[in-house]
Amino acid sequence: MKKYIWAVICFIVCHVLPAKAQYAGSYTMPDGSGTLRLGITGNGQDRWLKTNDTLMKESLIIRHILLKDTQGFILEVTNHSLPDSIRLVWALGGFDSPTPSTDIAPETCRDNIFNIEGHQITVYHGKIMHLRVTQALVPPHIEVRLCDGNQQETPMTLFTSGKKTDAPVFCGTSYIPQGETVYFCLYKPNRQADYAYYMLPELVQSLKHRP
Repeated sequence: MKKYIWAVICFIVCHVLPAKAQYAGSYTMPDGSGTLRLGITGNGQDRWLKTNDTLMKESLIIRHILLKDTQGFILEVTNHSLPDSIRLVWALGGFDSPTPSTDIAPETCRDNIFNIEGHQITVYHGKIMHLRVTQALVPPHIEVRLCDGNQQETPMTLFTSGKKTDAPVFCGTSYIPQGETVYFCLYKPNRQADYAYYMLPELVQSLKHRP
């Protein structure tokens, strides 16, 4: 029953509510195939962002925008006033979750395979005879690596956990200068939805002004 209620809530958030500033620290695909989790590190801090986080109301503005040609979303992340010593840490995982979840459960990462080329990450997930594909686009990064999804206490705990694991999660760190904006995109590719990172700013504008 709890899973059903959560699925209904996620459907409303993803399909009914308009795009707006979102005070959440993680974002999930409507069908559960992938979660993007955000955190910060530096200046004495090392923590995951959480729902209604004060930092996101004052310093880091995040807009969650649904795609129209496929399942998925774009995050528009603007550094309003974070100091230069702060880095954004992001984690992608949980692509075999049966329902939408803002957590990345290790057991939903077992069969996830990541392939990165520049800003694009292709994720192969599911069983061999029922393999599925999800695409992610990520901003310019300082460093990316495969990490151990069993160790998620803090962003840097995960980022330094090592790639020897039965629960692979893909992580990166990004620097956002004050006043600038970066983008994330998580989606199911199809003929109408085949994106590149440079396309995201214009795509965001078109989605904001769609009827």
